[in-house]
Amino acid sequence: MDKTLKKLKAILEQNIDKKITVIGTTCVGKTTLQKEIPESISISKLAPRLTEEEKDFYYNAPLTKENEERRLDLRPRRAIVKAGQPAFGTGIARGTELIIYLIISDKLLMERTQSRKVDFNEARVMENFIKESIKKSNLPVIEIQMGD
Repeated sequence: MDKTLKKLKAILEQNIDKKITVIGTTCVGKTTLQKEIPESISISKLAPRLTEEEKDFYYNAPLTKENEERRLDLRPRRAIVKAGQPAFGTGIARGTELIIYLIISDKLLMERTQSRKVDFNEARVMENFIKESIKKSNLPVIEIQMGD
């Protein structure tokens, strides 16, 4: 993780003036990296508070393409990213100028999902949805391979 963190910090320093979203599927290592970047923030903290009904949906609805679209409307699309404060999440925050996409191999994702008791297939569904979102955004993307 040290090499990945070093690489990420260098990219963030080179792009300090840009509004950046760091994005990746569940178990990719977003939270671990974010803890090492004091100026960073979780997209969920940038978004307005959810109602109890919205929270229930956001955290408990099955992972489907339709539900992911709705989840994006509840958090990332309502969160506004700021320059110098990279936002970490599974969706692209509003105002993003640069995406840093955290990529993970099947082997490493399998290990991490098993250790956290998360469904591997759902993590892959989320990853595919993230790839589609990135493609639709037409924003510049820098990819970082996790586990390097």
